[in-house]
Amino acid sequence: MKEQPTVTKAIRDNRDVIRDRAMRSLSVRRQWGNGMKKNEQWTGTCTGYTYDGLGVVRFDDLVFFVPGLLEGEEAELAITAMKKNYGYARIVKLLKKSPHRREPVCGVYRLCGGCQLMHMDDETQQSFKEDKVRNLFLQNAGMEVDVPQILEGEMRLNYRNKVQVPVQVNQGKVEMGFYQNHSNRIIPFETCYVQTEESNRIVQKIRELLEQYRCGSVFRHVLIKHAHVRDEVMVCLIVREYPFSHSEQFIQELTRQFPNIRSMSAIINRREDNVILDGKEVLLYGNPYIEEDLLGCRFRISARSFFQINPYATKLLYSKALEFAGLSGNETVIDLYCGTGTIGILASKHAKQVYGIEVVVDAIRDAKVNAEINNVNNIQFFCADAKDGAKKLIAAKIRPDVVIVDPPRKGCSIETLNAIETMSPRRLVYVSCDPATLTRDCAIMKEKGYETVKVQPVDMFPQTVAVETVALLIRKN
Repeated sequence: MKEQPTVTKAIRDNRDVIRDRAMRSLSVRRQWGNGMKKNEQWTGTCTGYTYDGLGVVRFDDLVFFVPGLLEGEEAELAITAMKKNYGYARIVKLLKKSPHRREPVCGVYRLCGGCQLMHMDDETQQSFKEDKVRNLFLQNAGMEVDVPQILEGEMRLNYRNKVQVPVQVNQGKVEMGFYQNHSNRIIPFETCYVQTEESNRIVQKIRELLEQYRCGSVFRHVLIKHAHVRDEVMVCLIVREYPFSHSEQFIQELTRQFPNIRSMSAIINRREDNVILDGKEVLLYGNPYIEEDLLGCRFRISARSFFQINPYATKLLYSKALEFAGLSGNETVIDLYCGTGTIGILASKHAKQVYGIEVVVDAIRDAKVNAEINNVNNIQFFCADAKDGAKKLIAAKIRPDVVIVDPPRKGCSIETLNAIETMSPRRLVYVSCDPATLTRDCAIMKEKGYETVKVQPVDMFPQTVAVETVALLIRKN
């Protein structure tokens, strides 16, 4: 049996540790007095997280943000950047490891930065996202809301139905991958673990074909959409010109190897900024769309139209949104930012009349077809910005009982929120991909007489810091 250390030895060892830490602390204090520099090292313990999932380590009045460090972990740290009263650091050596640490399955996890939480186990990811929603409501809206356990789909990996892969030619070699954070450097990958296996295989085959036909310099991005339930694939090539060298052979080879590709197109984009899906679209193979099943309905998806990324969590998200809407069959519903009409069409099964507003022309075209496919006759779609569409409905004296909004990350404009106030629905169901803008808008609507009564986070993006949330606001009077 291993001999247990004596109390005296334990005290002596602890004293030595305390002294060593004090010397390091003194060294850092002295360095701070002279100006802390990049790569200087010290020992710290993580006390929590930022909203971006960075570990927080405090030293006197300074705060350091450390990627990949879990709460309760102690590590030797090195400064990577220094500001006036905070800084950034990296892990040199883990001294005390959290039981919630998990080894990322992805080989380019740290370089890519797309899956910021892959080093956390599922339980820690869930509590991080619940705390994020709760704390943002308190910080941005002054509300202490009850945040129930986050809803999860059955897939934690391979859940995404869409991938957009940049293409570059570097020293004659084709590179396909994702941009490293805050740079234009592409991090190539063999397998992206949040994409489907089929999408990964298609990316690798496209890279081979670009090398084979030496046409990589024409390509800017490759967009792949994979409908999980119906197993239909769309490939959209974002190119500087079309046709390109050996384009016919390229198309034939790709569609021959992947027979579930039902749509292939090219978007000719000669812009030099980061706007990707802009330019003339040319159909190369099959249909200009794919189709997917969701909650008993079938939806058509085109290259430029929006469809929720995670089909497993989307079922939970939309079911909760419909529950919050409280429809009995007699209500008039307005679906702002309606996309391809998913929520509105699902709501139409339980409402008297639905109006959908969306600014993207292709999405409205798909929404109208989706309504026809699903035999929905009590829904009308209008192509307009959310605020302008809402104003048109007001002018037409349409008074909704329920308004559903699913805005982009920036949230609703103040003009849209003002229009909602004018329409004065009894219920406002807010579906949000960013709890920061959700809580900002809930605070604004509170001033307009709407109380946030229910909040439900949904883990739409496992392994990342992003969290989807649906909130129910009710008019107080």
